[in-house]
Amino acid sequence: MTATFDPRRFDPAAARARLLALVRERAYRDGIDITLASGKKSSFYINGKTITLEPEGLWLFAKLVLHELRAFPQVTAIGGLTMGADPIASAVCALSFEAGRPLRAFLVRKEAKGHGTGSRIEGELARGQQVAILEDTITTGGSARKAIDAVREVGAVPVVVLALADREDEDGAAFRKEFDVRPLFTLAEIRG
Repeated sequence: MTATFDPRRFDPAAARARLLALVRERAYRDGIDITLASGKKSSFYINGKTITLEPEGLWLFAKLVLHELRAFPQVTAIGGLTMGADPIASAVCALSFEAGRPLRAFLVRKEAKGHGTGSRIEGELARGQQVAILEDTITTGGSARKAIDAVREVGAVPVVVLALADREDEDGAAFRKEFDVRPLFTLAEIRG
């Protein structure tokens, strides 16, 4: 599928509208019975990977993340818990170079690897370095919190959590209160 707008002329409002259309078309499903990563049962699902694993969706998401990061000039690295954050961090990292604001990417393993250095984080983070945590979908904030804990263990400072979608789950209220969480879309916006 080709973009319905000219990607050479990035317009945040047009990009956001197109990405929302893609989320509604490809990622959002209602009237189903599913168990989420948090262990919660749900009757709807927002599958961020249907966006982050295809060219147009990932490009739009990464460009919009870079746009959001203009409010955080102190952020020098982006990443999150592996699988959900992997394509996003890589795309933002690549586009940040093109945009003249190079951001390092990092990936957080669910548990430390059992060989080599035993590192839980792939990518270099320094003590005091300010970072953005990336996520595709937030329910309770559990996955993002695991990434935040790993980042803090190496002395880096999580500044903001950026996500494709916030399911607006009440069990995530404490997480949203504790951290600066900025989803591109809320469940209410997706449902329209």
